[in-house]
Amino acid sequence: MYDAPTPGSKVDQTDIKITAKKVQVYYGDTHAIKDVDVDIVDRAVTAFIGPSGCGKSTFLRCLNRMNDTIDVCRVEGEIKIDGEDIYDRRIDPVQLRAKVGMVFQKPNPFPKSIYDNVAYGPKIHGMVRNKAELDELVETALRGAALWDEVKDRLQSPGTGLSGGQQQRLCIARAVATQPEVLLMDEPCSALDPIATAQVEDLIETLKEQFSVVIVTHSMQQAARISQKTAFFHLGNLVEYDDTNTIFTNPSDSRTESYITGRIG
Repeated sequence: MYDAPTPGSKVDQTDIKITAKKVQVYYGDTHAIKDVDVDIVDRAVTAFIGPSGCGKSTFLRCLNRMNDTIDVCRVEGEIKIDGEDIYDRRIDPVQLRAKVGMVFQKPNPFPKSIYDNVAYGPKIHGMVRNKAELDELVETALRGAALWDEVKDRLQSPGTGLSGGQQQRLCIARAVATQPEVLLMDEPCSALDPIATAQVEDLIETLKEQFSVVIVTHSMQQAARISQKTAFFHLGNLVEYDDTNTIFTNPSDSRTESYITGRIG
């Protein structure tokens, strides 16, 4: 279990998974992210909060180079995972995205069976040698996403036939099947009902024991419940980053306080 450092203390550098320095993001002439510096801790949940359009999802997508898929987007600065520059020309973005999994706002299972949804990543990345290994990996991923007991008797049924909450957990199973080191989540509960949201939150609590989890959420209550570190974004700037408890009880910037108390956003 990760113990967050006390407020004001420096994070032990051995706990750092992702380091970002002077990150800028441009969409054409629009300067969307400005000078973001942040160290993201391993085996913990880091929440990005802030008003709509503040840049939190844009910055999240920098961490696995999803912004590469947008023609007008340009990323500057430095982002390292385990000390390796992920924007180095020698880095294959496809391999990077196996290491840095992502779960999106709306569940997006492939139009395939439950089994094939989970098996897809391990197969294309050559992670298994035979069907037995693949079967074991699929079961492990579904168990890790707290879904195995609900679907083990219908693995060949379409993933799209599951409920919304089950579909999102299937997408989480698909993301963890490639055995990533970092798991990015872009508002993973915004399309879910309260019961499914609670199930995913419980799952995130478990996942942080294996991964560095970074979640964008529009819900401050959710950030307070599940994260150990919180970053507050506003107008493309990272205003404040600290232990979650400190951000919500004793923020150092007036803009953070205004957002948390509902005066901006």
